[in-house]
Amino acid sequence: MLSDLQRLLGDRVRSTWSTEVSEWGERVELFRQYEEGQHRSKMTREMREMLRVSGTVTDQFNDNYCEMIVDSMSDRLVVSAIDADNDEATQWSAELLAWNRFDGLQMDVHGACVRDGDTFIMVSYDNERQMPVLTHEPAFDGHVGMIPVYNRMARQMVAAIKVWFEADDRRVNVYYADRVEKYIYEGADEGVGGGLLTLLEVAEWLNSMGDPMGVPVFHMKNKPKTRRVYGASEIANVVPLQDALNRTLVSMVLTGELTAFQVRIARGFEPPANLSPGMWVVIAPDGLERDQVADASVMEQGQIVPFISQADWIINQMGTISRTPLPALMGGDNQSGEALKEREKGLIAKVIKFAVKNGNVWEDVVAYAQLLAATFGNVLPPVAMRWYCRWMTPEVRNRTEIIDNAIKVREAVGEREFLRLIAGAYDYDPAKIEQILMEIAQQRAQSLAALAGNLPGFAGFEVG
Repeated sequence: MLSDLQRLLGDRVRSTWSTEVSEWGERVELFRQYEEGQHRSKMTREMREMLRVSGTVTDQFNDNYCEMIVDSMSDRLVVSAIDADNDEATQWSAELLAWNRFDGLQMDVHGACVRDGDTFIMVSYDNERQMPVLTHEPAFDGHVGMIPVYNRMARQMVAAIKVWFEADDRRVNVYYADRVEKYIYEGADEGVGGGLLTLLEVAEWLNSMGDPMGVPVFHMKNKPKTRRVYGASEIANVVPLQDALNRTLVSMVLTGELTAFQVRIARGFEPPANLSPGMWVVIAPDGLERDQVADASVMEQGQIVPFISQADWIINQMGTISRTPLPALMGGDNQSGEALKEREKGLIAKVIKFAVKNGNVWEDVVAYAQLLAATFGNVLPPVAMRWYCRWMTPEVRNRTEIIDNAIKVREAVGEREFLRLIAGAYDYDPAKIEQILMEIAQQRAQSLAALAGNLPGFAGFEVG
């Protein structure tokens, strides 16, 4: 299929495009499997027989740290609001995010980006409900998903390809800046002669002035680098260590089993089949003949401690390479708060880098949603020249510390920013903040009206 898409794209892509996308899809699928604990089996048939396992993904030995590494980072990536340079547009953004259930959406987007290295957000418009729609589109995994198409400098997305199944039909949409081409694909993923890519529809994607609206797909990358189309998964360098840890686990289990159920050796006689601890075994009751030897022993046992040390070393390397403070490396309960913060410095640093780069992506998403609302909506949205993505602090801080710090700057920053600062302590979302601000304004108006009514000459005073 990718070869057919490459022919469709023509000079927009390099001659190696289909191969690069295929390899990227294989990596994405691998990372998803490892995050879910479906690891590659590295055991021989004899090893599987000794362990009495089939080697399938549901019947094998693994000690999955990949999920923990992904979650440790993605759990710290929480957008509290996407504000504008004016209050009216900020309110519109809050309503947009609430309508799109942004709290759950961002969890899916950030988790997928950290795990896969890449993920996408599509912005469309619901004419019936008169609202822009934000949709998470996972990266291509070799079968389905979103594929970005960049220019030769890898700086600008010139198209985006969505591959998915609708019932038994494989569908392909190609989103350009000025149109959307919709295809149905018949044939294998790859093969001699390729498949049949049939055009179903071409829909214009223009504004009221006839200008292109732009590609409605936004690419979020983990660890982005200049002139590199794809991001990098947080577990890309952990997968080999995960394989080594799983093999160590197998060795530990085998060593333990051979220690608990020792292999016994009998020379010169056949022991009884029902041999059990405490019973006597009589060898040659009439005596041994000349040159006859009879004895019993057990196979020498292995030591399990070296395997435990090896497993600890591998786990330590996983935490070091991924800059993730794994529980086993965090020290005991007597560690001070400062010591724990020091061990989290690497994790905090990479979370901040992610937020800086991909905060811009969320800002672009909301700006594009505003463009669609202005183009297709019955009511023009408030105009905003700049958007600002607000992230919650990635540091683990207790509620008292958050509130105390917010109180110190309350007078300087005002009520709205104060509520944002304490939002993490009380799980306030943007809608809750707006509700509190409205209630504060109403209470102040009522208090002012009551005060004015008690003053001479102000009986008919009204607060407008």
